[in-house]
Amino acid sequence: MTSTTASPVPAPAPSRSGTGRAKARDPSLRKARWPGTLIAGTALLLAFTGIAIAAPAFGNPLHQNLLGGLTPSGLPLGLSWAHPLGTDALGRSELARLAFGIRTSMIVAVVSNVTSIAVGAAVGLAAGFFRGPVEAVLMRVTDVGLALPYTLAALVIAGLMTAGLTRVIVIITALFWAYPARLVYGEVLRLRHRGFVESAEAMGVSGTSIATRHLAPHMFPLLVTYSPLNAASAVVFEATLSYLGAGINPPTASLGNMISDGQSALSYSPHLLLVPAVAILLITMSFLLIGEGLKARNPDLKRVSWLGR
Repeated sequence: MTSTTASPVPAPAPSRSGTGRAKARDPSLRKARWPGTLIAGTALLLAFTGIAIAAPAFGNPLHQNLLGGLTPSGLPLGLSWAHPLGTDALGRSELARLAFGIRTSMIVAVVSNVTSIAVGAAVGLAAGFFRGPVEAVLMRVTDVGLALPYTLAALVIAGLMTAGLTRVIVIITALFWAYPARLVYGEVLRLRHRGFVESAEAMGVSGTSIATRHLAPHMFPLLVTYSPLNAASAVVFEATLSYLGAGINPPTASLGNMISDGQSALSYSPHLLLVPAVAILLITMSFLLIGEGLKARNPDLKRVSWLGR
């Protein structure tokens, strides 16, 4: 009597469409795709963006009512339906000044973020790809930029320019380009000898074309992840310069000079200092949360999260 052995039944091949549906139903993947930090940061940033856009609707920040200003005794505070946050010592609406101060911070965050990262990316790309004397010169200049005491250098540059928003943007761009340059330089060195670069060189593609058309797109994810941190630093630095009198000067509203004005009224009207300080904190937090959300989407960057994930 011969025994027969049942031949194994081959497992059915997984359906590609079924796998896709399974991935779509996986809550962990949805969480990684849209982290809570990214959603919260974006919502908070959109709220401040809306305030910045609608700033004129909150009133004229330059309109003065000296009879409604503060006195050392703390009365009158200027609190009313027309002025929910009261008025400062010159009778100017704190709500209107806060809205325009937020607008100033948002403009500085966006413009100086773009300019500083663009300059840094160009320097890092050129130094990492062309090497030789170009690398030596650009990286030594970058090292100097990283070693500069930012506040002292900013005060020196401010003394050479007229006050205003342009001065702040120029200062932040001149001081903030070095770190993204170093980041891009390291990434270019990592990709410099990859197959797609060597293939383009073998085909006779020019070095400039390889750098701009083949390497530059690979820098985009890195710079997008870094840009919220850079924007948050720009907001804080602009407020610092304005507080020191080297940034946005009165009567133009800025969160930094609002804190400086409120410092003198701290004993009898602390909200004049606390409200703009909290606004700076929340704007900075919105950028940091967006940065953390972008890091959560990139597994290689999770380990550097300041939230300890």
